[in-house]
Amino acid sequence: MTAVLDVDSHEMAPLELWGELFGEEIARRVNEVGFDIHSRARANPLSVPGLVADTTPITQETVWRLKGASAPSAIDLRRRPDVLDEMGITRQLVFPTFGLFALILVNDPNAHAWLGFDPGRVDGRELGRMAVAAHNDWAADITRSTSDRVRPVGIVLTDTSVEDMVRQARSMLERGIRALMIPANVPPAGTSPANPDLDPFWRFAAEADVPVTIHLGTDFGFLASGAWSKGVEVFHPSDKSTVELPIEPYRATTIHFCAENLISTMVLGGVFERHPSLRFGAIELAAGWVGPLAERLDCWAEGQFRSRLDGTLSMRPSEYLARNVRVTPFYFEPIARYFERHRDLSSVYCYSTDYPHVEGGKDSRALQEAALAQAPDGARERFFATNGELLLPA
Repeated sequence: MTAVLDVDSHEMAPLELWGELFGEEIARRVNEVGFDIHSRARANPLSVPGLVADTTPITQETVWRLKGASAPSAIDLRRRPDVLDEMGITRQLVFPTFGLFALILVNDPNAHAWLGFDPGRVDGRELGRMAVAAHNDWAADITRSTSDRVRPVGIVLTDTSVEDMVRQARSMLERGIRALMIPANVPPAGTSPANPDLDPFWRFAAEADVPVTIHLGTDFGFLASGAWSKGVEVFHPSDKSTVELPIEPYRATTIHFCAENLISTMVLGGVFERHPSLRFGAIELAAGWVGPLAERLDCWAEGQFRSRLDGTLSMRPSEYLARNVRVTPFYFEPIARYFERHRDLSSVYCYSTDYPHVEGGKDSRALQEAALAQAPDGARERFFATNGELLLPA
């Protein structure tokens, strides 16, 4: 295998160091709010008092088994190329932790309850937008300083016009950013992702060869009510809740709802037909749902709605998924079974470490190599290398 590609990792700077990385002004504003976040993210804490620098030695033990802000290069992404060398990884996408906090402030109507602040005293949306801008400045700097082996995503805010979405994306690419992230929980620019009005954004991304991604943690508020999980919230002292994923049975088994909704719309509405080179990733949202989704879309498109979709789609929906979409299974999923059951989707499944978040598991590469031992021929190469090229082009 010539190149291992990792399509999901994170920065994980603790709140105490946000000023150093993202600017003293945003850190001051955050500290003034008094967020009650210490109890919100027990496994991937946003606050780590006493941690003042990124100095953990880079060894096989620390890169594969140490989790959290003390892992090497969790804070200083300029050290990340050395971490990748230790892991045997060629290129890596980096998703936000600080920036995810910012997106929750902008897009989640219940952000005040989750992050613990008084909405009457604090304009969470305004603070979130300021934090997104700080993340994007940092992402551009890191991409430049690591010869783009390490590629933090730029966050495109979608609670605006299509023209402004394009402006944001163009600005990021001009500064060197090579991947984009949009929130999954709200209609972009207030409309369907498949609305031709949104085509200028998809066209820009496709022509620029820049991947567009969604990620776990941007699905808050997708369901109008939070009551669905009441009675299913089984908590335990070893609970590993995070800002991304407040782990409980209902939430864990429905995290793909946003992705299915958005991708179904894009496929059936002809987004990938009109923009055949568009690169799209649904990251850290599990992978077991993709095969059944493909079967369901094919069934409806070839049956009930064949004539209605005749002028919209020239291929089966599953073929657009195989060509344009990539997803990341968790380390404990039966990956070999997916390759066996859905051979026409063998291009979809990609390796990810989630480094240094706890959800990525310890020794994830070894675990997933073992899981693929009985997979069809070529699955290992596809999973660890070639499939990820859609999101990490050379």
